Amino acid sequence: MSQQPAANQPNDITATTAKDKLMNTDDSKPTTPETQASTAGRGDPQDRGGGGPLPAPRGATTRGRLLPGYGHSMPSPMECPCDIDAAVRELGNGPLTITEAQQLFVPDSGYLDTATYGLLSYPTIMAISKGLMDWASGKATPKGHHLEVTEARGTFGRLVQVPASHVAVRATTAEFVAVIADAVPEGTTVLISEKEFTSAWGPFSVRCEQGRYRVRFVPLDRLADEMTDDVSLVVVSAAQSLDGAVADLNAIEDAAKEHGAWTMIDATQSIGWQPLNANHYTFLICHSYKFLGVPRGATFMAISPDMARELPAIGANWYSGEDIWNSLYGPSLILASDARRHDASPAWLSWLGAVPALKLIEQVGVEAINRHDVGLANAFREGMRIPIPRVASPIVSVRGIPDAEQRLDGQGLRASVRGDGVRLAFHLYNDQEDVQKALRALGSRRA
Repeated sequence: MSQQPAANQPNDITATTAKDKLMNTDDSKPTTPETQASTAGRGDPQDRGGGGPLPAPRGATTRGRLLPGYGHSMPSPMECPCDIDAAVRELGNGPLTITEAQQLFVPDSGYLDTATYGLLSYPTIMAISKGLMDWASGKATPKGHHLEVTEARGTFGRLVQVPASHVAVRATTAEFVAVIADAVPEGTTVLISEKEFTSAWGPFSVRCEQGRYRVRFVPLDRLADEMTDDVSLVVVSAAQSLDGAVADLNAIEDAAKEHGAWTMIDATQSIGWQPLNANHYTFLICHSYKFLGVPRGATFMAISPDMARELPAIGANWYSGEDIWNSLYGPSLILASDARRHDASPAWLSWLGAVPALKLIEQVGVEAINRHDVGLANAFREGMRIPIPRVASPIVSVRGIPDAEQRLDGQGLRASVRGDGVRLAFHLYNDQEDVQKALRALGSRRA
């Protein structure tokens, strides 16, 4: 699908194997307490095979102390960011294949639980680590972090095919849902898929209890058919957190238009593997710490342009101002004219990690990730004799095996129990070996 950038570019990913790309150590020299002690505190990049420790900043050894994370040797490859091979610390600018992208993650993790949280790539880890050191040394600035948020906002917009001006940012899904819940017309009905994740419907339930409007839950496959003229909003996840079931968004969109209803799509379990166009929906929300691999605490909402001003700016703050640096103090606040009017002040470190994480997904391409992720999930379904849905997701629920989680753990695999089944989620860093391990653990049902 892609070619690596030319070798003379400083941020290239070199042709390393999964084993070689780990934080390099010299296997010819056994690690002992004595050798660890002899290397502790070194700042020479030649101490290690590739890349070496991060260079110690000026003043790092002030008062006889070496700041954590600089110039030391760790026995475990994932105990310290400075042990990450220099070749995989940063992203280049060109496209990436699946194989190239996999080199940016800890290999052989056996992690099949992306539906709970996605793994952080090495570039994401390095961005956060640098941010921490900048914070510790007084180099971090709010304006610098604002640039990170701006870049992440633009990349997310491209992933869902809308301009950055249509995208608002906050910390969690429920924060955005609460804004929408406050805008639903009184006396109407909110139609919700009956097994939705609570954050997507909790605020509507509270307003319902207050007598503002009605809430009605229906089966996922009945949403379009249950639309009536009293429905002002339909709420559904593009892919269900419980079992990965994929909603028929085309049918839901058509029914909503016919009855004049808004659509709110929770894409938290979808963006990163499922191609979606936010232009088709009134609201599309994504907490990006799952299939996008962003640190938890960075959530996006793409808003239909005609709704940006209609929504109440619940939680208005300095960061939602038209000119944020002149919105720090009273007595007046002029809100942004676009989706930014619904922003909340960002948690800096989450957004530092968001930039390389989103860039990685964009460089690989959602379509390529879709083929990879769903292909692995379908291979697993076939082995377990689970019917493959018409539109499949990388999230698979296996029922009828009470000790499934323990069996997977015995094979070094990580999954989670949701409802009456064990939930597996395949993503970019997984491969066919993970599929075979999972089938061995759970007992392939293939005839």
